[in-house]
Order: sequence, then C-alpha cells, then structure tokens
Amino acid sequence: MSRNKPNHKKTRHYNKKNSQIPLIVMGIVLVVLALWIASAVVSSAPPEPAPLAEQRNGVQVVSLDLSTAGYSPNNITVKKGLPVEVRTNATADAGCVRGLMIPDFGINKALDVGQDSFTFVPDKTGTFEFTCQMKMSSGTLTVI
Repeated sequence: MSRNKPNHKKTRHYNKKNSQIPLIVMGIVLVVLALWIASAVVSSAPPEPAPLAEQRNGVQVVSLDLSTAGYSPNNITVKKGLPVEVRTNATADAGCVRGLMIPDFGINKALDVGQDSFTFVPDKTGTFEFTCQMKMSSGTLTVI
C-alpha cells in the first residue's frame, strides 16, 4: 500500500515593509558616503591667496598669532627675494604651535611665549606648507 503524503510546500510570506529595510539602510549609507567624499574634496581645495605682506623699509612684515587654535592668519603671501620678518605673538597655552617649520626654506624655530620674531629670504616661488613641529597645525606660504 502506498501511502500518499500530502504535498506541503513551505512557503514564506514576505512582508513588503520588511523587504524594503535593507534598501533604505543602503540608501542612507550611500548618501552619507557621498557627503563624506564631497566634504573631503571641498576641504582639499587650495586656499585663496592671502593679501601680499606689508613692506616696511624693504622688508616684508608678517604678523602671526599663535594659539591652541593654530596659526592666524594661516595663509601668507610674500615676494621672492625680499627679506621676510615673521613677528609672532604666542599665548601661554599655544603648545606645539609655538614651533614653526617651513621645510622648503630650512626653517625650524621654537618661538617664545609673547612676542618673538625671525627673518628669512624666500628664494623660490610656489606654495609651501608651514606646520608646528608635531605637524598638527598648518598653513600655507605663497611666494610670488
């Protein structure tokens, strides 16, 4: 005797609402990723050139405030071949920002709290980065 077994197929009932959740999550992830990429592109755009440094008696004078916020201004423009006097005013809590490096010009200075200064002559044109000694704060020096 052959016994007929009922033919029961397991069927799953999909809830439309639940099946759209992965799509929604993926959409949110893609939007966040697109915003992150867009912000990286904007932040990597080159800064606008700063106004030209003031000249006094044949010397270009640049004043920098050094604080926990970094260098202000952090974008400087000077002329090639003319001496540049960098005058600094550092707060007591400026930390590593009291160090200033411009590797392209061989500059590595530890600056005093309060007022300090140093002079150099830029001998090449271009845009150069300056940083603190820990490379946590930076700015640009444009030489024209």
